[in-house]
Amino acid sequence: MKYVVHVMGMPSSKYGGIERFNVALSHALMEKGLKSVFVYESYPESEAFVEDLQKNHAEVVVSDSRWHPLRFCKDYIQLLKKYRPIIVHAHFTKARFYAIPIARFRGIRNLFFTIHSTMLPKKEIKPFTRLWYSWTNKMSKVIAVSDDICAVYKTNWPNAEVRRIYLGVEQVHGDKNESRGKLGIPQSQMMLLTVSNFNHIKGLDVLCKAIGLLQDRGEMDGTCLYIVGQPESDREALGKLIDTLGIQEQVRMIGISNDVPCFLTAADIYIQSSRNEGIGLALMEAASAGLPLVGTKVGGIPEIVRNDFNGLLAPLEDEEALAKAIGLLMHDEDLRKRYGECSRKVYRDEFSVSVGVEQTLDYYGI
Repeated sequence: MKYVVHVMGMPSSKYGGIERFNVALSHALMEKGLKSVFVYESYPESEAFVEDLQKNHAEVVVSDSRWHPLRFCKDYIQLLKKYRPIIVHAHFTKARFYAIPIARFRGIRNLFFTIHSTMLPKKEIKPFTRLWYSWTNKMSKVIAVSDDICAVYKTNWPNAEVRRIYLGVEQVHGDKNESRGKLGIPQSQMMLLTVSNFNHIKGLDVLCKAIGLLQDRGEMDGTCLYIVGQPESDREALGKLIDTLGIQEQVRMIGISNDVPCFLTAADIYIQSSRNEGIGLALMEAASAGLPLVGTKVGGIPEIVRNDFNGLLAPLEDEEALAKAIGLLMHDEDLRKRYGECSRKVYRDEFSVSVGVEQTLDYYGI
């Protein structure tokens, strides 16, 4: 049996977009006679995700590169000895920093790492990190998850072998009325949705300020924003901001949910107010569900949100412009419908999970 080792360098707290991509990728590899081994920082919390991996004969290994780097290196060397993989694919900072050079020293030649987040210009990257990239680019291939990241990476290291591959997502299907009934959301309510971690980079404070502006103008009657995501350290601060703005009745913080497809099919408008974003898998899912989109003009977001085609873009840190875009869609049903239809086209053309898997396998050379 031949193996492919995927060093994720992250926990898995839900059955989200990247988990679904890994299931699809492991299935495609299985069909080519290859078995996947996924290395996570902790055991995935979604039993359904693990079960779907196991259906593809994939294995899950736990080793924490972030908090226990020496132990990770020891475990990882043993893992390479055990499986003798023909391909190693590393994700996220800590894991790839250890995984790629160790695998190369073990004689593995087919090495890949994925850049998921926005890339800084070379002069702003720490000297040791620049040295790592310069060295590692000679022994591995790079995947960038957006054109924005790919362009910056090529500017930083012109000789690197880097390819943009959208991970892609499965299409979200569902009946709006049934989804709202399941979630307990009134059929008559205008439902705004964002799927996002509660941290500063996601710009939820800017979004809440935009909702506050709409509330002050009397435009939020019968409308509610649902924030679905992982509760992290900034959640308490966000809650205080919501109280200060007086929008407690207009905002619902849901926390972690494996029912994201249900929320997407229940929603009227999807919003991504990030300060920084490599590319948004939740945005791709929202497009697949046929939702009109609102996003900030940063990172890879404009690659999904095509301004005045399937959604509207607002400048960074501009709650006034964000409120204006949301309000425009709230009050124009025909525009929501037109943008939603265009979102499905954008999804079909570029963001299907099958396209992402096919391009990944092609890059692997299998």
